[in-house]
Amino acid sequence: MLVQVAFKKGRRLLSFVGKAGTFGGTLSLIIGVLFIIGWFGAGMAVDYIDTELEENCDSTSGQIGQVTGWDDGQCQDGRDNRDLISSLQNPLLLIGLGLSGAGGFLLFRS
Repeated sequence: MLVQVAFKKGRRLLSFVGKAGTFGGTLSLIIGVLFIIGWFGAGMAVDYIDTELEENCDSTSGQIGQVTGWDDGQCQDGRDNRDLISSLQNPLLLIGLGLSGAGGFLLFRS
């Protein structure tokens, strides 16, 4: 009788661990996919900022505006923002792939 009670308690514990693993795996997979979407969005933002800088800052009138100070530092701010977003791309991708891989492992293990 005592062995049967201990066995039933152990089964509940294993059931809880399985549910926690499923929840953790699902959460990790969702957050990982969001990080990968963020990486993709950061790439699009860098391309957009590059296009705007080419049109507005690298043209002759844009260079004159920078030299005379009429652009109020907006071109330099755009370059700084592009560099910041570009530096975030690799960590976003690596964290996203790691979380997605870990979540997939937790969900689909035998």
